[in-house]
Amino acid sequence: MASGLLPREGMQTNELIGVRHLSASGRRIPVLFFQNEGGSFAGHCLLADDDTAIIDGPTPEAVLALFERLIEDVLFVRSPVAASAGLCARAAV
Repeated sequence: MASGLLPREGMQTNELIGVRHLSASGRRIPVLFFQNEGGSFAGHCLLADDDTAIIDGPTPEAVLALFERLIEDVLFVRSPVAASAGLCARAAV
């Protein structure tokens, strides 16, 4: 079932095509953009050194707009507070 979600053989590493920043919770968070082989775009939101949220969309602007709408919720769900309350799968730090 999930095998269709795995990278196909021969897929090349995409090159960085742009960087934007979001402001949330007093932080400036970089979002790196890559163009996928099929023409869509991937935004990699660098939340922490070991935590990156990834969203694919039809344009970099669409990806950034979605991150802007979701970033506060993503930061909360991935926080130690949410983890200790059992609100997410991540272990408490």
